[in-house]
Amino acid sequence: MKKIKLSKKGKIILGIVAILVIAALGYYVNQSSSQVSVDYYTVDQGQVIQSISSEGKIISEDVSTAFSGANGEIVIFNKEVGDEVKEGDVIAKINKDTILLQIEGIEAQIANVEYMLKEAIRPAEKERINSLEYSIRTARNNLDRSIEQVIKMEKLYENQAISLEEFNGAKDQQVVLENQLKSLQSDLSLLKKTASRNVQMQYESQMNSLKAEKGQLMNTLNRTDIIADIDGVITEKFIKEGSFVTQGSPIVEITNLDHIKILADILESELIDIKKGMRVKIDDRISDTEVMSKVLKIYPKIYTELTELGIQQKKVNVEIDGSQLSKGYILNQVLDLEFIVDEKIAVLRIPLDSYYTDNEDHFVFINNDGVAESKKIEIGLIGEDYVEIIEGLSQDDQIIEVLDNDISEGMSIE
Repeated sequence: MKKIKLSKKGKIILGIVAILVIAALGYYVNQSSSQVSVDYYTVDQGQVIQSISSEGKIISEDVSTAFSGANGEIVIFNKEVGDEVKEGDVIAKINKDTILLQIEGIEAQIANVEYMLKEAIRPAEKERINSLEYSIRTARNNLDRSIEQVIKMEKLYENQAISLEEFNGAKDQQVVLENQLKSLQSDLSLLKKTASRNVQMQYESQMNSLKAEKGQLMNTLNRTDIIADIDGVITEKFIKEGSFVTQGSPIVEITNLDHIKILADILESELIDIKKGMRVKIDDRISDTEVMSKVLKIYPKIYTELTELGIQQKKVNVEIDGSQLSKGYILNQVLDLEFIVDEKIAVLRIPLDSYYTDNEDHFVFINNDGVAESKKIEIGLIGEDYVEIIEGLSQDDQIIEVLDNDISEGMSIE
């Protein structure tokens, strides 16, 4: 093969060409390495939601504590924690033996007092009573004869057979006999009452007291069965079988898990945005969906809570309706909440991280022939994920989606 021999001038030209090729290649490589790769977002219409994120725990609308109605030992526990109960079910029983013995003792005392009361109301002075009753019969006979005599004397006086003095004497004698009869009757009545009335009243008072005590014991006997007053589940048991309880002691807690609410604690600084009836988005973990609910109640008292870092926070409790949640939640289970403070529907929007602020003006970056260029915008509602666009962009415009320190005006982008 024939070799080509370059002249000195040819070698110089070839060297210049090689240098230009290398320079061009270096420029291309340098330009490629200085370009920043970015992601774009297409301006669209959708929701912009401003909200407060929080957590809440499951509580029940219907919680009841069953209390002991008597003193005694718990001898039977029919239900345990986690068991379902119906209203009227017997949860536990208290030993009745002591109460039954007390009732027997009261009944014996009542029988004894009844006997003594009968004895107390017998006439204490029978002979004197009999004598007074005889005197009363005699006085009544004498009065009857006196009345007949006055009638006769009246006729004689009208016929002028006797004087007025004689007639008046007969009438006076009738009055004397009437007063004598009344006096004897009064003495007899007083004798029958006075002999035993005070004692009788004492026994009657004692009898009434014993009967009242028996009635209380009977009521207590009827309360030795501890009854469920609502449908639900036993969520806590305060006493063990065999324990001695006093009247009013808590025995079990019953919770109706079909009627649940959510209790959230809100920071005092956020309370100004929370209103009764406002919408709340709940993360329903069981169905893996988001459920819309509402605020039922805002508690009227702020409390202080100490964080794990030792910082005091002022909070207030808020109740949220849980009726739309799936069945199967348990007490104190925690759910994520989102309180909807404001919301815009079907508005132009861009992601929250795709704009920046400079001297209170707002800007986005667009791609102008491979160069990053800022564009002024006017924003509206600032949500949790998106911001509303009022002016400066149109639907389907493309902007740089996420801004970071690598993006600046005039930068080469792709």
